[in-house]
Amino acid sequence: MLNVNDYNSTKKNQILLGFAIILSLILCIELAIRAYSFDIEALTNHTGKYLPDFSNRVDKVRTGIEYLGLNLIYIAWLIINRNKNKKRDITFIKILRNSSFFLLIAFISYPITTDINLYVHYGLMDLNGINPFINPASTFTSKLSSFLVWKQTSTYGPVSQIFFIISAAFVAITPSLGIYIFKLICLLFHILNSYLIWRQLKNSPHKINVTIAYLVSPVLLFEQVTNAHIDVLISTILITLIICLKNHNYLAATVTVWIGFLIKTLPIIWLPLIFVYLIKQQRWKSLFSAICISVVIIFAVDIIALHTVEAWKSLLNPGVANKVNGSLYALLTQVLHFKFINFSLSFKQTIFSIFKPIIFFPFLVAYFVVLLKPYLKKNYSETNLSINIGWITLILFMFAAPWYCSWYSSVLLAVVALNIHSKRFVITSIVFSTTSTVAYYLLQGFPPFNVVTVIPTLALILFWFRRDIQAKKRMVAN
Repeated sequence: MLNVNDYNSTKKNQILLGFAIILSLILCIELAIRAYSFDIEALTNHTGKYLPDFSNRVDKVRTGIEYLGLNLIYIAWLIINRNKNKKRDITFIKILRNSSFFLLIAFISYPITTDINLYVHYGLMDLNGINPFINPASTFTSKLSSFLVWKQTSTYGPVSQIFFIISAAFVAITPSLGIYIFKLICLLFHILNSYLIWRQLKNSPHKINVTIAYLVSPVLLFEQVTNAHIDVLISTILITLIICLKNHNYLAATVTVWIGFLIKTLPIIWLPLIFVYLIKQQRWKSLFSAICISVVIIFAVDIIALHTVEAWKSLLNPGVANKVNGSLYALLTQVLHFKFINFSLSFKQTIFSIFKPIIFFPFLVAYFVVLLKPYLKKNYSETNLSINIGWITLILFMFAAPWYCSWYSSVLLAVVALNIHSKRFVITSIVFSTTSTVAYYLLQGFPPFNVVTVIPTLALILFWFRRDIQAKKRMVAN
């Protein structure tokens, strides 16, 4: 449990801590009740139809409000304590011990989303000699089959599959044990991520506050521990990558990106940024070695795990190719389907096909600009590169991900923790991760869902952009 004395707390902190503990316990109980009712619905569902996370909207809204409350308490705590603990030195073990209540609650709470069931199911497929990269989940029946929403081939890489297999090995005892073994893995990785941040910030006056903030973040605990999304491993990859870059270990950085790609495809977009940086720095030996290592990894993975073109394509998540969710694309689709817009279906599809590349275009522009940044800025450092990796990931989620889920943005908080001085990125990432995750659990299925998910962050990005334009105009005028 967080110790108010250890953290130089005021009376306000004690009140916030009390409310956080109460809300955490209530939410934990809510999720246990929801898990029981969902299990009954799933086991008696013989129609094969999609089961929503909550069959009762009132339960969903109530749970979402509780989660919103935790985030508001957390933000208030960040504001109150932003300038405290700068001169204090607390060991990581002590931070961990004082945060143990929230870590334990996050671990005990049963997942809302069903992704973890799919993870363990893929592990069971592998244990039974069925390749999940070429065989859909629906081709294999397990104790978790009733709880699956997605029944396609695995979109997660061979490295993820290792952890799926470890968890699946315990399903023979009871499916819940397999689920909680994977949750334990996620919890341990979250703690590891916090430790890596604490260690990297050893000379920073913000070390204590940043480590605590990362360790007990409601977004991270809920998405990466309670719901046990594989994105916790991507956070580990991001943190390791940034540490490698800041230590000028470019070969390790390249290998880290490829390991990340073999967890989930997202990290592959970071590799060109690293290569361009090496070219600008004229580190030809490092660049050559990085390219050679990349080629070796591709051939090794092709031989060992992904034997066919179909297996490689599986990583691109073909199941959501024509779907939209929680994105500008979803917002456009929602607008086109308003009742007062009386267009034919074919005309709506035409409008969507016209606007789709327009929405995607800002990502292409941003990616091109970031690639050129080493040449546009004289003192472009590894720190600049790590922040731009964060920016391009955020912009990808905003403009190039028609199917967006709230837990994707949780990885941005790893970049935030290691670049706390970059105020624009810190503010934008916290706003995006918080609003999108709260919107998902509170408003999904309601009309404002897509608006709340994307508009606040989009408005903030446009605000920064406008300020930059005004600053340049003033420079020209002077």
